[in-house]
Amino acid sequence: MSVLLLLAALYTDTAHVAGVAVQGEVLWAATSGGVEQYDLRLGTRTRVFTTEDGLDANEVLRVWSEGASLRARTARSECRLETQGRFLCTPAAPLPPAEPAVAPLHHRARETARIRADGREIVATDGAGLWLDGRRITPDGQLCGNHVEALASLRGALWVGTFDRGICVLERGQFRSVPVPFRMVNDLAATPEGLWVAAGEGLYFSPDGRRFLRETRVRERGANRIAVTRRWVFVTTPAALYGIRRDKAAIVRRWRRPAGSTALQAVAVSGRDVWLASEDAGVIRMRGEKFQVFDRASGLPSSWIVDVAPARGGGVWVATLRDGMLRLGPDGSVRERGRDSRAWGLRVYVDDGSVLFGTQQGIEGWTAPLPDPRVHALLRTSDGLWVGTEGGLLLADMAKL
Repeated sequence: MSVLLLLAALYTDTAHVAGVAVQGEVLWAATSGGVEQYDLRLGTRTRVFTTEDGLDANEVLRVWSEGASLRARTARSECRLETQGRFLCTPAAPLPPAEPAVAPLHHRARETARIRADGREIVATDGAGLWLDGRRITPDGQLCGNHVEALASLRGALWVGTFDRGICVLERGQFRSVPVPFRMVNDLAATPEGLWVAAGEGLYFSPDGRRFLRETRVRERGANRIAVTRRWVFVTTPAALYGIRRDKAAIVRRWRRPAGSTALQAVAVSGRDVWLASEDAGVIRMRGEKFQVFDRASGLPSSWIVDVAPARGGGVWVATLRDGMLRLGPDGSVRERGRDSRAWGLRVYVDDGSVLFGTQQGIEGWTAPLPDPRVHALLRTSDGLWVGTEGGLLLADMAKL
């Protein structure tokens, strides 16, 4: 059985502009979310070119004219815009490090370029977008950050957690940044009561999507991952596992250094067992509040585990750092291995009975282009399959042929 990937939409943030070029009445911008094309007369964006259009990365470092041709530079390639409206990229030598320089600020962001064309002033910034004659022309309503770490669906809306730009919510086709007391999001979990956020600054809960309150009973600042059951919300920090009762909020359990680990990552619930991914003790199973370790010494290819997800019939799917994916039975034995035993894992996601393995090289088994090969988040909603990467957000659907 093969899988056909149907692209529905690709979302990026283009507020970080590295450079600009002008060709007649067309303004081009190299941004963190692709190459933008603007009508210079009207000051409106007419198109954005991304990996969907042939670029090998959405992070574009430079754009320039070469005769009638438009060129763009990514970290790995030099790309040329073809007459068919797609970029053709060829490998290029690494760019030399940028020379240190003090740049002026424009609307509280570092200025990256300032040019005049036909009497009009164009200012590019690293974070505040593109400005034409003092007016911001970078479109509003974009993704709040291209490095997507977590996704959740709450009350019919998609919530996006980013690596260093907090969270935003998709409403009526546009993203709205949400004011929050944290920046680095590691995980999101939606419950009927509200939204849980595991962040570098701690664990937070929002009952309404507006107020985000820190759960102070989680002592550590760094909350990594969340798993939800009918009664419990389980949360990991590097050195502890927490259990918070959903029906009795006053009850909070804390298990310090489970099985001796001080590098916990993900948590998953499968049947009556709670499973933990750790970077120093392999996979840890909590059964009846007793912990058991499954690591390299017990037959796993690695003791460095980055994610776990429940498997049908009990046990878990496991993502290793660089030894692929495998499935453990309820007894911890290896039952199945992924296609690529050398894949560098990031996320395991169970999607309607099938298993998707997000790696640093893409999604195992997929050949279609992604915003970035490093896949950190996956979520199925009624709209399709959302894929969060380090270069943007993809909405896709899969048809089995």
